Amino acid sequence: MSTTTATETATTPRLEKVEAVQDLGTETKIQGNENSFFDQVHFLGDKEGKVVIRSPPKFDNVEDQRTYQKQHLAVAFRVFARQGFDEGVAGHISLRDPLNPEHFWINPLSTHFSRIRVSDLVLVNERGEVQPGGAQSAINGPAFAIHSEIHKARPDLNAACHAHSVYGKAFSCFGRPIEMIYQDALRFYNDLAVYPRYGGTVISSEEGARIATALGSCRSIILQNHGMITCGSTVDEAAFLFIALDRCCHAQMLANAASGPGWEKIMIGEEEAEYTHKKSGNSSKMWLAFQPYFDQVAAEEPEVFQ
Repeated sequence: MSTTTATETATTPRLEKVEAVQDLGTETKIQGNENSFFDQVHFLGDKEGKVVIRSPPKFDNVEDQRTYQKQHLAVAFRVFARQGFDEGVAGHISLRDPLNPEHFWINPLSTHFSRIRVSDLVLVNERGEVQPGGAQSAINGPAFAIHSEIHKARPDLNAACHAHSVYGKAFSCFGRPIEMIYQDALRFYNDLAVYPRYGGTVISSEEGARIATALGSCRSIILQNHGMITCGSTVDEAAFLFIALDRCCHAQMLANAASGPGWEKIMIGEEEAEYTHKKSGNSSKMWLAFQPYFDQVAAEEPEVFQ
């Protein structure tokens, strides 16, 4: 078994509109017999097939898609704040712009995760220049150096998360991936890379490109002596993977501390690991896993949609 190395208050109608779009997306998927999402999340419903789990919405135009994705990006920052992933001006989440895939949305520099709203999000081009249409705010230079290269190297990934979480950076000093010793780790089976060097604060596109290369075909990467990055086809997927990986790092260190004679760690077999990764680590399941966090922020902090 191996792991790869290498500015008005949001109104109720706005929230109702998002929920309605989600319902419409589910209806469209069922009528179109596009059942891959439902197969991947393996839920149980009623005999007639009327009881279904929510699914990502579909959109008739890109503007609505952009609005929905920006709302989920803004909420992701609030979720990270609740998880304790904030630390000064460190940390960033990027989202590829659906209208212009060479541009992406990112957080403004020196705004706390817990205060970020949709209107605070900054749109930048492939040269890191702030564009019209988003907040006219400065962004983190190292953030651009990392995220721009990942977005260029991986057109299949639309979002990337990086933050200096406590357990992530503590585990990063080992320069190795987590072990497949418990079920939740299997989300990262053969899907977690390691960048086996520390080159200082990332201020150049060359260092960002090396990180993107080390990421390879994986969704997540441990940055030696630094922290970690998780990515996904949606910001929901990328954000949940970050939460999951940080907790895996914590669990790994607890297991390491407890192991000893008579308490040897037992590795999960490759066949079981591969099967569970497909069932529990797929993009659909990761999107769904983030929605309870989204719901919590949407209900308790509706100003995030301003």
